[in-house]
Amino acid sequence: MEAIWPGSGSAVSGNTPFALYDNDATFQSDSPKFAKWCAQRLGYPIMAIELQDVQFYTCLEESITEYSAQVNQFNIRENLLSLRGQATGSNVTHKRVTPNFADAIRVSEQYGTEAGVGGTVDFKSGSIDIVSGSQVYDLDTLYADVYESGSAIEVRKVYYESSPAIQRYFDPYAGTGAGSYNMLEGFGFGGMSPAVQFMMMPIYADLLRIQAIEFNDQIRKSAHTFELRNNKLRIFPNPNKLYVMVRIYCKGR
Repeated sequence: MEAIWPGSGSAVSGNTPFALYDNDATFQSDSPKFAKWCAQRLGYPIMAIELQDVQFYTCLEESITEYSAQVNQFNIRENLLSLRGQATGSNVTHKRVTPNFADAIRVSEQYGTEAGVGGTVDFKSGSIDIVSGSQVYDLDTLYADVYESGSAIEVRKVYYESSPAIQRYFDPYAGTGAGSYNMLEGFGFGGMSPAVQFMMMPIYADLLRIQAIEFNDQIRKSAHTFELRNNKLRIFPNPNKLYVMVRIYCKGR
């Protein structure tokens, strides 16, 4: 004989597969109501429903578990950055988690380190002496072993260029600098005393002069260059002194 829904459910305790919510008062009171609602949705009492209360209770237990899992997964994604790094015994069940930027700041610090605008890694500078006739220099041996106790270093920038052109442009002690007297002479005001304290020059004039100084250094003077591979520096040609900026990775980071 086929089992037909009798019209009401029996006790909940002991009739669910995993008994996850059998001791919950709300689950015990709502499970028979849920079973009746499902049976009526399927057509009872006009139609004979070949289901028993245990099937309805099983579906309710599964739906509650699945819904809880979906909510928890969403909360985990939303609160992950705020909770990472807390003690492993922290209990946040049924608690409202206040968002914060703790982990986001830790991640952004690493971007700041790479961009050179912050971070958790120290930047240090140093120099090495160039030996005549030698072009290849191992910075780990010459710098890291000597000054950083063998810690790993990463060279971020090599300072080998001359002083900026703007420094020589406005040098009052250089005969070719663009001081106020030079500009007065350029305007045809030499030997005169105009009632001004400064001369207003267009921006493009400054840019043209700076570009001319840089082109002069590039074409008429010896240009030094370098190649850096695996913290080994090869320079062309041999200068007298080379300053390097190195980034130090301390042990344990």
